[in-house]
Amino acid sequence: VITQLNMVLQRVVNKSKYVIQRRFCHSEYLSSNDIRKRFLDFFVKEHSHTYIRSSPVVPLHDRSLAFVNAGMNQFKEVFLNKVLPPSPSAANSQKCIRVGGKHNDLKDVGFDTYHHTFFEMLGNWSFGNYFKKEACELAWKLLTSSPYSIDPRRLYVTYFSGCNRLGLPPDLETKEIWLSLGVDPAHILGFGVTDNFWEMGRSGPCGACTEIHVDHLGGRCAADRVNRGHADLTELWNIVFIQYNRNEDGSLSSLPCHHVDTGMGFERLVAFLQNKSSNYDTDLFLPLFNTISKVTKAAPFCGKFGVEDTGGIDTAYRILADHSRMVTVAVADNMFPDLNHKLRRVLRKALLVAEDSFKMKNPAKLVKEVSNSVAEILSPTYSEIGTNLKKVHLVVDHEWEVLQIVRGGAAATWRSVVQQDPRVAQLSDCLAPGLTTAYRELSSLPPHSPVAADLAFRLYDTHGLPLDLIEELSQALSLEFDENAFNTKLAEAKSRTLQSVKPSETEVISKSGLEQLKQTILPTDDSAKYDYSRTADGSYVFPATDSVVQAVVR
Repeated sequence: VITQLNMVLQRVVNKSKYVIQRRFCHSEYLSSNDIRKRFLDFFVKEHSHTYIRSSPVVPLHDRSLAFVNAGMNQFKEVFLNKVLPPSPSAANSQKCIRVGGKHNDLKDVGFDTYHHTFFEMLGNWSFGNYFKKEACELAWKLLTSSPYSIDPRRLYVTYFSGCNRLGLPPDLETKEIWLSLGVDPAHILGFGVTDNFWEMGRSGPCGACTEIHVDHLGGRCAADRVNRGHADLTELWNIVFIQYNRNEDGSLSSLPCHHVDTGMGFERLVAFLQNKSSNYDTDLFLPLFNTISKVTKAAPFCGKFGVEDTGGIDTAYRILADHSRMVTVAVADNMFPDLNHKLRRVLRKALLVAEDSFKMKNPAKLVKEVSNSVAEILSPTYSEIGTNLKKVHLVVDHEWEVLQIVRGGAAATWRSVVQQDPRVAQLSDCLAPGLTTAYRELSSLPPHSPVAADLAFRLYDTHGLPLDLIEELSQALSLEFDENAFNTKLAEAKSRTLQSVKPSETEVISKSGLEQLKQTILPTDDSAKYDYSRTADGSYVFPATDSVVQAVVR
């Protein structure tokens, strides 16, 4: 009956189609603020979790990360048993950025419905408190009860099916928990290590996980589409049961205390609950598109992709809105382009899109206007964004001025390269240091040949080319880039450097003392260096700045 009804309604007007989508999803419109608030209220007010503010996107005590990229980052020391947990159970909405490395969403932004550089991750945690049964019960209750009211027939759950190599049996306990909650047995699926075993790194806490996936269409059995990369059936929530430790030799041992670590992509949840097929069609992005259209007088955003997006204008809308969100959040959290080349790369891409696609003579003006709209949307939850908006504007203006100076020579050189070889026309950063040199080196290699780790490391270490751009250039030239081989070469270089460094006879401050300072004293806010003006003769004038000595090291 459902299938027949869908066939009939496909022939009628869009209004009727909207009604049937609501029939299978939920019965009331929820704003993004409503959705976030409901998540936090459910755990904090109704189930005694402690609300933990989002940490800044700048990693405070983890040099292995360029950005905070998951909700669990600020609790990593708890999982490693280095610090006490803030509470037996916690919940929050965490600001996250994924640009480069294992989780690199940059190259896909704008070209599909769900990749972002900045996103929010909703999460709840148990630090030795509740475990599998309660975690599954809470997640299922939140999703299927009002106001989310997701039809259980649209949800599929996965569990760890075991691994002989690791000597781990199937997680039948979790499977039985889902059955006890009334989940259709046909909607409970087992998967192996790749999909359902979470690890923090090569060593450290780890454990099986269970995921909740949602069918965006409904009215069908879609079990065979789970974990197959289909846009119409996607992962919604990942619930990790941290109960093992991965030892340095690769073996697993049980942890004395079990934890729960969960993460749910906020933008994806909002899109589903607002009956949208794309994250970009939600109230998190539409106001940004309206701002772009208003400032530039461009045709309104239509939400088209691929060949239907004539001239690529909708893709440009998505890239500019996404990158402006990331830049606004990062700079508001005291991250600056001078200290993070990935932030600089994203900001420059936003400026170039504003200039090329929206024909702005002053692209910084458009990026700043979009950042104002970002602040209007996110400041009620993250007040620091509104508080530091002037700082965002200063950095955007400064970077546009620097970009104009830098590209005077670099852009002309790269344009000649593109004329000779159009394959590299779509690289994400044509102004990266060492790019032309890298092109000359790599283009001399035969097609489909491997890029030697020594060559890749030299481009990275000597010429300063970012790793992800080396990989992107290799792909454009049909070359094979082995990131593992590069990482091995990088580790060897770091090891040689450490061995060659001789201890100083006069130690200024011990390593432990430096770490203690980092934990007790905030980094210096040097954003005043962006607040300058230029005189008629081209000199720079900086206003006087008051400073406070925070500590004296002896």
